[in-house]
Amino acid sequence: MISFFRSFFQSKIGLAISFIFLALIAVAFAASDVTGGATFGGVSSESVAEIDGDGIGTAEFSSTVSNAFNQFRQQNPQLDMAAFEAQGGIDRILEQMVGSYAASAFGQSIGLGASKRLVDSEIAGIQAFKGADGRFDETLFRNALAQQGLTEARVRLDIERGLLSDQLMIPATFGSKMASQMALPYAGLILEGREGNIAFVPSAAFAPKTAPSEAQLQSFFSRNGARYRIPERRVLRYATFITDRFRDQVKVTDAEIAALYKTRSAEFAATEKRDLEQLIVPTEAAAKAIAAKINGGASMAAAAKDAGLAPVDLGLRSKEELTRDASPAVANAVFAAASGKVATPAKSALGWHVVRIDSISAIAGRSLAQVRATLENEIAQDKLRQTVADFTANLEDRIADGASLADIAKDEKLTLEVSPELLANGQSPSRPDFAPIGAYQAMLPVAFGLEEDAGPQLVEVQQGKEFAIFEVQEIKRAAPPPLASIRERVARDWALAQGLSSAKKLADSIAKSSRTSADLAKAVTGAKVPLPGIEQIATNRQTIMQQEGRVPPPVALLFSMAEGTTKVLEGPNRTGWFIVHLSKINRGDASKVPELLQATRTQLGQVVADEYGQQLMAAMKATTNVKRNPAAIKRVKDQLTGRTREN
Repeated sequence: MISFFRSFFQSKIGLAISFIFLALIAVAFAASDVTGGATFGGVSSESVAEIDGDGIGTAEFSSTVSNAFNQFRQQNPQLDMAAFEAQGGIDRILEQMVGSYAASAFGQSIGLGASKRLVDSEIAGIQAFKGADGRFDETLFRNALAQQGLTEARVRLDIERGLLSDQLMIPATFGSKMASQMALPYAGLILEGREGNIAFVPSAAFAPKTAPSEAQLQSFFSRNGARYRIPERRVLRYATFITDRFRDQVKVTDAEIAALYKTRSAEFAATEKRDLEQLIVPTEAAAKAIAAKINGGASMAAAAKDAGLAPVDLGLRSKEELTRDASPAVANAVFAAASGKVATPAKSALGWHVVRIDSISAIAGRSLAQVRATLENEIAQDKLRQTVADFTANLEDRIADGASLADIAKDEKLTLEVSPELLANGQSPSRPDFAPIGAYQAMLPVAFGLEEDAGPQLVEVQQGKEFAIFEVQEIKRAAPPPLASIRERVARDWALAQGLSSAKKLADSIAKSSRTSADLAKAVTGAKVPLPGIEQIATNRQTIMQQEGRVPPPVALLFSMAEGTTKVLEGPNRTGWFIVHLSKINRGDASKVPELLQATRTQLGQVVADEYGQQLMAAMKATTNVKRNPAAIKRVKDQLTGRTREN
C-alpha cells in the first residue's frame, strides 16, 4: 500500500522524523476560515507554503495536522494540541508536506508519472472501498469521499503524489546495508560494561525551615504554572438506551413463521447423509482399478497405498453438499451405491473420484411445530434489529436537522446524566475514584475529537444492545488549578526549589573534589554534610537496553561519560542532585559474537536507509522554489491550539 494510508510518523515528537507522505483521507477535519490578511513574499494568503507554484492550502494543512494529532493522541490520550505544537509537531508536519510536494515536483521534472490506471488500481486496493464480496464498490467510495468532504480529483492527486514519492524514495533506500567493519564498533558498544559510583545531595536537606510568604508562593506558582498544568478536560451530558426497550414493539405473526418455514423447507426436510472415504486420481482407468481392488476385498487404505496415495475421510455428507464440493456426477454415483460399497468412479474438475460408503444415516424431517420457536425468535431478532436501525437513523436525521440533546431526550423519554470533568483517558481530576466504564469507553474517544460547537453524537456502546447519545457540555482548556487547591504541594515544591540551589553548590563542590582525587567516596566524606550512602554501579549496555527505557537517569548518564570523569545531574522534580563518577570502561569485542554483529548490521541498515532518504529529500527541496507564509502558518496554529478563542 502506498504511503497515502501509512502512519504519519515512525518516531515520537522530539526525535528526527523520517519522510512519510501526508494525505487527507484518513481523518477529515472541517477547517474554519483561517485565511485573510496580506500576502507574504508573493505567497497566496490561502496557502501556508508554495512549492514551484503549487500551494499547500490552509484547509489542507489544518486537516493534515489534525489527522496526525489524532494519531498521536491514540498513543497518548492526554496530549493536547497546544503541547503538540509546543513540541514542534505542527512544524514537522509542514516540513513533511513541503517535502512531499517537492518530491512530486522533482519527479515530474525528470519524467516520472503515475497513470490513471495505476491510480485506479491503488483506489481499488483500499480496503475501506471494498464491498462484502471483496471487490471495489464505487458507492462506498463515493459515500466515503462525501462523508470526509473530499473530491475525487483531490484524492487522485494525493495518491498520484504518493506514487511519485514512492518511485523516488524506495529505490534510494531499499536494501541499504552497513559494512561489517563500520558496524563493528557499534556492536561493541552493546557489549561494553561500565563501573562507577553515584552520590546524591537532596534538596530537602537545605530547604528553608519557615513557610513561604503569600507573595513568594504566588510568585513561584506563576513562574512554574506549567508544572501543575492539568490537561484538557471535558464534561459530557448524555443518555443511554438499550435495544430491549423496543421488544414490545416487535410482533411476529403465524403467517410470517409459515412463510419462513416454506422458504427454508429444504433445510427442514428429511435427508440422508453418508459417511465417506475418498481418493482422487487423474484417470478413469486408475480409478476403476482401485475400485476393483476394494470391491475384491482390499481395504481403502491398502488400495490407496499401492497407488502411492492416502484416502481422505470426508465425514458425513449430504447429496447437496457433495454436489457443491465435487460434482453432480460424483454425488449421483455415491448416493446410488449401497452402504459398505465403492461407488462407480465419477469425474469432477479435480479428477476421478473413488468413494467408499462407510455408513448411511437417515435424518428425519422437522415439522413446523418442531421449529416454530426457533423461527419465531429469528424473525423477532431481525425485526428488533430493523426497529433499532430505524430508530437510530431517525435520531441521526434529527441531529443533522439541528435537534438539541434535551429535545431528543424529552421526546424519547431518556434520562440525561452529566459526567464529572474527564481527561481523555477517562480519569477525573475532581473525582479520583471515578471509573470510566460502560458508555464512557464509547463516548470519550469521540468526545475528545469534537470541536466546541459540535452537536449531539450517537455512539454504539455494546454492539446491537446499547447506545448512547451525548454532547460535550463544557470544555476546560489545559491550565493549572487554582493555587488554593494545591497550596501544600506548591509550598513543598517551593521549599525544594530553594534547597535545590544550595544542594547544587554542594554537589558541584563534591564533583570538583572527585575530579581532583578520582575518589567520589573521599569527596563526599570531605563535604562534612550528612548525605545518603554512595551507590556502587557495575553493569553493561545489554542490561540497560533490556530495561526498555526504565533506566534511572544517573545510570544512563554513566554510559555517556568519558572514563575517569565526574558529572552532576539534577534529580527528578527538583529533589536534589546526583553526582556520577565513571571509574572504568570495559570494552566489548563484537568480532567474537558474529550473531550480534549481524543483528547490528541489520538494524543500522535501516538507519542508513533513513539517512539516504533524508539526503535525497534535502536535495529535492533544493531543486524547487519553496516559499512559506509565516502569517498563514501562525493563523492555522492559533486556530488549532485555540489561541484565537482565548483572544
